[in-house]
Amino acid sequence: MKISIITSNFSKNSLGRAFNLAKVLQRKYDVEIVGFMLGKNIWEPLANEKSIPYKFVKLTGKLAFIKRIKELYDKIDGDIIYAVKPLFSSFIIGVLKKIFTKKPLILDIDDWETGFFLDSFKRNKRVTDKIGFILKEPLRFFFDPDKSFLWLFICEKMNKLADHITVSNNFLRRKFGGIIVCHGRNVEILNPLKFSNEVLKRKYRLSERSKVIMFFGTIREHKGLEYLIKAVSLIKNKEVILVIVGASEKKYCRILIKYGKEELAERFKVYGMQHFIKVPEFLSIADIVVVPQRKSYSSIGQTPAKVFDAMSMAKPVIATNVSDLPDILDGCGWIVEPENPEQLAETIVYILDHWKEAKEVGLKARDKCMQEYSWNAMEKTLEGILKKYENRF
Repeated sequence: MKISIITSNFSKNSLGRAFNLAKVLQRKYDVEIVGFMLGKNIWEPLANEKSIPYKFVKLTGKLAFIKRIKELYDKIDGDIIYAVKPLFSSFIIGVLKKIFTKKPLILDIDDWETGFFLDSFKRNKRVTDKIGFILKEPLRFFFDPDKSFLWLFICEKMNKLADHITVSNNFLRRKFGGIIVCHGRNVEILNPLKFSNEVLKRKYRLSERSKVIMFFGTIREHKGLEYLIKAVSLIKNKEVILVIVGASEKKYCRILIKYGKEELAERFKVYGMQHFIKVPEFLSIADIVVVPQRKSYSSIGQTPAKVFDAMSMAKPVIATNVSDLPDILDGCGWIVEPENPEQLAETIVYILDHWKEAKEVGLKARDKCMQEYSWNAMEKTLEGILKKYENRF
């Protein structure tokens, strides 16, 4: 049985969820990832990945979506269609494939896309900017449908056309129904026993005495990184440094890096986006991993995948009281209120001052990840959905 996973964009981090699903499904089925490439290149962390077949259609020029729908449609030859995200570029293509071929369609919803749209609208501070944003909706509808609110509304209302829905957290399950499929991790690769904190600190030219507070992930406004920078600046111990991994050339990222250097000077280190195989190496440098999500429309429907990377690597994790993070880290991490740098700083200091306890909590996090958030856990859930189709193909 072959499964075609449709990603909404090969050029963005949405490919990460599609790839993770593909790696788990590949254990038992023939799997491919199909989709549009809306940027110049494949998303950097997975650009050179060879373990999963990629089949993409690169979009350029006006009306590119409409002109090349048939080309992408023809590339999808799986027995089951698995569309990642309720967007035009993935779900609508999947719906068309289902209608004309009668093949089963699964929809995966890992973020609340409407929340991203609402936050984008809020960032327009002036009334004239808000009006301009609304007036551009017809252009988005025809030329950039994944950013069109109308198309998003249509896709979310059409979710019942899917034979099954999978989601990444409880907020999305309450809104759309379906079964939770976690952002599971390969705990065999993400294994702290295979890496040395001291050796890797030397490799990246960090002092072995340094206490590394790390954020690893895609840098966006709702991630709350300015509060993490402020929190570290409140800590007077000069051996406490902040390392951010995942920087890009986007405007917000450049502004954030400038702020970090102003606040922390030499205590602030930045690395660009890293291939998936580098994730455990960089996390090994960390003494504490922080997931400082703001409370926003974008974050309430999102479970940051990197929290599971950190748990698998047995790291002490601090996260904010947003979405499912308190439940995920219950008994194996620390929760602080969002946008509260003072509380975050106090928690960082507490962990560093109680290092034996912190290491024990980190080990509990790895145990929980192995049991509930591993590829094995994902596989068990996905098998429950797919087993009914195995005798049909």
